[in-house]
Amino acid sequence: MKNNVVHRIVQGDCLEVMKKIPDNTVSFICADFPYNISNNPWLTMRNDKIVRADFWEWDKFESDEVYLDFVFSVCEEYKRILKPNWSLVLFFSYQYSWWIGYELKRRGLFSFRVPLIFEKTNPLPRIRKNGFRSCYEVWIWLVNDEWKYNFPKTFNFLDQRIMKNILPYKIGQSWEKLTKHPTEKPQRLIEYLVAIFTNPGDIVLDSFAWSWTTWIASYKLWRHCISIEKESWFVKMIQNRQIEIEKEA
Repeated sequence: MKNNVVHRIVQGDCLEVMKKIPDNTVSFICADFPYNISNNPWLTMRNDKIVRADFWEWDKFESDEVYLDFVFSVCEEYKRILKPNWSLVLFFSYQYSWWIGYELKRRGLFSFRVPLIFEKTNPLPRIRKNGFRSCYEVWIWLVNDEWKYNFPKTFNFLDQRIMKNILPYKIGQSWEKLTKHPTEKPQRLIEYLVAIFTNPGDIVLDSFAWSWTTWIASYKLWRHCISIEKESWFVKMIQNRQIEIEKEA
């Protein structure tokens, strides 16, 4: 059966592209922001190997202030284009997640519901043994409800066994790594979020398309999707993935 969902991939700066999206259009936003950690000597797991967490120039900002100004500018556009009482899930480095969630609430943009904890069951070893091993990532669930804590427009409770805000995952698995993007999220995880916060025919926005995982999840679940990507290299990777997915359809 042919999938008739509509997908748009737009190359450009998300702040400029989103200005062209009408008010109250989008049903769900799932966005994996730049982490702003590539200027630090951190380590990560990639294809079963420990490597330096340098995610290239798109993840490097002049300062925390510049980075946070960018984050809040993007979120102000989210506020305008997201339908009232619909949800968004945003991914940040754990050093920013909690504070950004609180600050978005304080500014009256969104209500901060709960953090979603991405538990790493195989965390990186602590080489210097001078601190705790990093075992989690944090996403934040927000609702566009004018800070009134209304029940979200769509929340599909799937099953008691899996509807937990702590989700285990084994990092660096080559069988789940489908592209060369350094922060690619597991497709099954994004499908989980899309299934909870949307229904077939709804419009999903991914303002940092990266490896296109959000679109694939939306496509498989019969949701429309708008993907925005600034980097030409990632756009080319997206186009290659699109060809592969359409062959399977």
